[in-house]
Amino acid sequence: MDVSRSTEVKVGLVSLLAIILLVAGILVGKGFSFSVNRQTIKIRLATSGGLENGSPVVVNGVKRGSVVDVDNDNGTVLVHAELDDIKDLHADATAQVSILEITGGKKVEIAPGKSGQALSVEQEIPGKVSADIGSLVGMVGDVSGDLTSLIRRLDTIGTSLTALLGDGQVVSDIRSMTSNGAVLISDARTIVAENRDDLTTTIRNLKSLTEEVRTAVRNNEPRLASLLDKLDRTVASVDGTIAKADGMIVNIDSLVSTVNGVITDIRTNKGTLNALLYDETFRRRLDSTISNLRTFINGARVSGVNVNVGIGHK
Repeated sequence: MDVSRSTEVKVGLVSLLAIILLVAGILVGKGFSFSVNRQTIKIRLATSGGLENGSPVVVNGVKRGSVVDVDNDNGTVLVHAELDDIKDLHADATAQVSILEITGGKKVEIAPGKSGQALSVEQEIPGKVSADIGSLVGMVGDVSGDLTSLIRRLDTIGTSLTALLGDGQVVSDIRSMTSNGAVLISDARTIVAENRDDLTTTIRNLKSLTEEVRTAVRNNEPRLASLLDKLDRTVASVDGTIAKADGMIVNIDSLVSTVNGVITDIRTNKGTLNALLYDETFRRRLDSTISNLRTFINGARVSGVNVNVGIGHK
């Protein structure tokens, strides 16, 4: 009886130990950790990408924790994950959801960043979801219709090319063009070979001419500058002369206006000059007076002048 009960106790202990190991294995497989220094971080994603509670979280390929919560939040997905330690994570850390195994499953890969500023537990790490096999299959299904249309078009183009090349004239023209091109290239090579020396001499002459032009420009640059300075002074002098000529023209205009005024006064006034120039009677009188004066002077030269002067009586 004692032996039987002892056996039962042993079997029970073994069974209990097996159950504990089984549960521990399941927990470890799901990513649970019994570390006391675990900290929770936040990851913001556009979609969950198939993440589930317990999905592993790795940093630089090393498993550091697991996902504990995946929730929709303001049109996006907010993931909470527990990590053993976040001391090596920086403020510019990023996350990416990728395939865990070919058979299925997802994991979160975190790049720790290099900013030098430590990551805060309140800060959200931006993340993105990589395409998995299902997404690739869906993309292939989406483009399959386009591929079918493309293949049909390629088949049509191939048929057209076959019909085109089946015409012997096209092939003959292509051969003729190829032959002519070969002849042209051969002629060009022959011309270059025959005139290599002349081409070399021409290039050297061009280089020499260019150098001479540069030297001439460099040597005559001071003279050109002096010539331009003299030209500037000449232009300034010409401007002064033109200004003086303008003043002289103004003075001449004023003099002409004055002379015109004098002539107008002579014509309109009844003075001596007006009478002398325009009064015929006055001119005849003046001529008669001058004639009498001339006669008197001639008589005085011949006979003298008899002057009878009375002084002191009437």
